[in-house]
Amino acid sequence: MASSTTHNNRIQSARIKGPTAEFAVFCDSERAHRRNTDPNFDPALYDEAVALVLDRLAATTRDTPQ
Repeated sequence: MASSTTHNNRIQSARIKGPTAEFAVFCDSERAHRRNTDPNFDPALYDEAVALVLDRLAATTRDTPQ
């Protein structure tokens, strides 16, 4: 759970908005679901993948003219 808390702090500190924020919320709930249903689930690997995607989405959002 600490990793998820860290993940949430990253989301807030990055101040992501819109679809990127919605995706982050989805990822948090999906992480909990997978953790409870998949005995082979690797939360560290999942968090790493989510962080990569969120970083890319946030960068895309910042680079898009308003």
